Amino acid sequence: MPNIFNRIRGRSTGQMSLPSTTNLPSNEAAIPRTSTATSRRPSNKYWGPRAATYASHAARQSLEHRASDQEANIDHAEHKMKPAGLKQPWLVIRRSILSSWLNVLLLLVPVGIASHPAKFPDVAIFLINFFAIVPLAKILGYATEQLALHLGDALGGLLNATFGNAVELLVGILALVKGEIEIVQTSLVGSVLSNLLLVGGCCFFFGGLKNNEQVFSSHAAQSYGSLLAMAILATLLPAAYNSLNAKDAVLKSGTLTLSHVTAIFLLVIYIAYLFFQLKTHSNLFSAVPLQERMEAAQKPAKKQETVENTGAAGEGTTTVATPEVSGSSSDQIDAVALPMDQEAEVKEAEVEAVEVAEEEEEEEVELTIWAAMILLAIVTGLTGVCAEFLVSSIDGLTEKWNLSPSFVGMILLPIVGNAAEHVTAVTVAIRNKMDLALGVAVGSSIQIALFVLPFLCILGWIIGQPMTIYFSPFTTVVLFVTVLLVNYIIGDGRTNWLEGLMLLMAYVIIGVAYFLYPKDMDTSSSSL
Repeated sequence: MPNIFNRIRGRSTGQMSLPSTTNLPSNEAAIPRTSTATSRRPSNKYWGPRAATYASHAARQSLEHRASDQEANIDHAEHKMKPAGLKQPWLVIRRSILSSWLNVLLLLVPVGIASHPAKFPDVAIFLINFFAIVPLAKILGYATEQLALHLGDALGGLLNATFGNAVELLVGILALVKGEIEIVQTSLVGSVLSNLLLVGGCCFFFGGLKNNEQVFSSHAAQSYGSLLAMAILATLLPAAYNSLNAKDAVLKSGTLTLSHVTAIFLLVIYIAYLFFQLKTHSNLFSAVPLQERMEAAQKPAKKQETVENTGAAGEGTTTVATPEVSGSSSDQIDAVALPMDQEAEVKEAEVEAVEVAEEEEEEEVELTIWAAMILLAIVTGLTGVCAEFLVSSIDGLTEKWNLSPSFVGMILLPIVGNAAEHVTAVTVAIRNKMDLALGVAVGSSIQIALFVLPFLCILGWIIGQPMTIYFSPFTTVVLFVTVLLVNYIIGDGRTNWLEGLMLLMAYVIIGVAYFLYPKDMDTSSSSL
């Protein structure tokens, strides 16, 4: 945004207004208006008194234009070099609040905190805290990103893993302490389904409406698919174990032991995945080059027309350099032979490429490390309070609205934690940055399945709660089919709006199934 603002301001200040023709001799013709770029070298047809006036004014405007650009660059550099610190609390608050339009819902946070002591109805407590957690989750992500910019990729990746799903983690911990095993398990499974089907489906659908096809790294997609398959294996084994013909006491003890051992190895796999992605094989997760994304995004008619025009080019063709921009790497120049009448289109494409490159420039450090840490601690505390009241009101909500706990945990609670990620992923998908959108949607599901779920399982082991990785056969089948469908769609490294629609319809069907789920049935292992 600063670069775009400076460019617009530079154009407005560089616009030249020549002296009025009334100040010139009566026998002189009016001097045509032109821009600063063309006024630096006046045409030879202006001579005599007009030439002196023209050159003097053009030089003055050029100096003012350059001074304005230098001043704007200095202001932008000073802005980048001065992140807000503890001595500027209002600046920290302002930058945090203005980081997203969702933060307008922060007005509900004090109301949500006061709702429980004021003894509001359970439905009101649930709804107020439900929407109050959404902006808190967004600010949590903002503070985590700022802290990651200071600590580097390795620690930044670990922080994103920990706090990226902080809402799910806090809700899970609070529900686990209260013995709400079903709420814990269904909310985690619901987060996986919501990220894969709802968030991923919206990314593919809305991104596909604007672009013909969208491409992303097939190597990253294969890694994501393998990790999701590993997570499904971890849930299938306890379900298969419980199908054995044995005594209930033996099955219950064996399921707990199997879940604890599986949870430990899932955490090992997740740590290895972070090291693989950030260190040893980071090149496999790099974004697809801009030129390839733009070619895939073109409509078929435009592609065919470009090929025909290029093939019909005979005499009068020229070689034009077009930039290929990929992420933060330097521009690469490829020579393409195009007809003379297509030079304007090529230049237009160059301008678009430069604008996209400026949008993808490196993130600025807006907060100091201590300001980001204190902001993270404060927002985490507020989220914990709202999550506490949210969990405590679930029983009253299910009785008042006649809903099953499975539907609340599987559909409603994941929407809270994924609201901020949903907006971010869809926004970048529409801008044809599908690698980033896929990392947000699928990467978050991997964090839940390989980090949050095993962590809560081990925490339940420590505090004496029978938290396992065993789900009901119905939930296990839903997870298996979901991962299978997603792997089929992302396996080729290309997507379109139809595939996004399929994911969305799958999520709607699953939501209806859990809405009709019998209220007296348990989806967790607490019934063992």
